[in-house]
Order: sequence, then C-alpha cells, then structure tokens
Amino acid sequence: MPLVSKTVEVSAPADSIMAIVAHFEAYPEWNEEIKGAWVLARYDDGRPSQLRLDTAVNGMEGTYIQAVYYPSENQIQTVMQQGDLFAKQEQVFSVVEMGATTLLTVDLDVEVAMKGIPDIMVRKLVNDALDHLAGNLKSRAEQLAR
Repeated sequence: MPLVSKTVEVSAPADSIMAIVAHFEAYPEWNEEIKGAWVLARYDDGRPSQLRLDTAVNGMEGTYIQAVYYPSENQIQTVMQQGDLFAKQEQVFSVVEMGATTLLTVDLDVEVAMKGIPDIMVRKLVNDALDHLAGNLKSRAEQLAR
C-alpha cells in the first residue's frame, strides 16, 4: 500500500502539538480508538523508545508494539515491531510553524496482514483512520491552547 498523508492547519504552537504526540500514555484521553498506551522502554534522555498500544477500530481489537524515533525536533516517527492486523505500519508526525498556526502532517504507510482485501478498501480504511487521528490531534491541541 502506498503512503497516505494528511495535513491540517492547527491553531496551536508546533511545540505543544509535538508534546501531545510524545505523551503516548495520554492517547486514550483524546483518541477513543486507543484503549491503552504504555511506554515499554526509554532512551537515555527519557524520551520513549518503545510503546505498547491496545486499540479497537471498527470492532477490531489489536495490540501493537512500536519503536519510536525522533528524526528532527519537528518530527516523531513510530514503526510497528509487532502487531495483529498489519504486516507493516509506520507513521510520521511532522509540524511546521506558520505564525499563529501550525501545519500538522501525519504520514501513514501500512500493509495489512490479511491477504485478498482489495487495495481500494484498504486505502479507504487507512484514509478514514488518518482523518480521524489528525482531527483528534488537532482538536486536542486547540483545546489545550485555549
């Protein structure tokens, strides 16, 4: 499956958006699809390096172990190491400050583990999930910025 990307304009500073993304344990507070989030390991500087996320999306539950990387001060990347529904799942959260607002981009690259699902159906599900994730993150950032 090709990379899917979503960009939204957020009325919040870039650093506050990245702080929300990096606070993995709080994901269930603003994303109802995340049922539990735990940091399993940390880098020497204290930032999370590995996570466990328990999810429920469209009635399908899953547990995922993800590595976390910080390619730049304006990016956080997660790479699935182990999971239930996907053979591959990588996402990158990026922010660009634009004065009073910030552009938030979420890139998602997935491959489903189940064979035989038409690409168009997978693309729709991934696009819907990405819209939901970006929308929830935007709402959370703007709520906290008020």
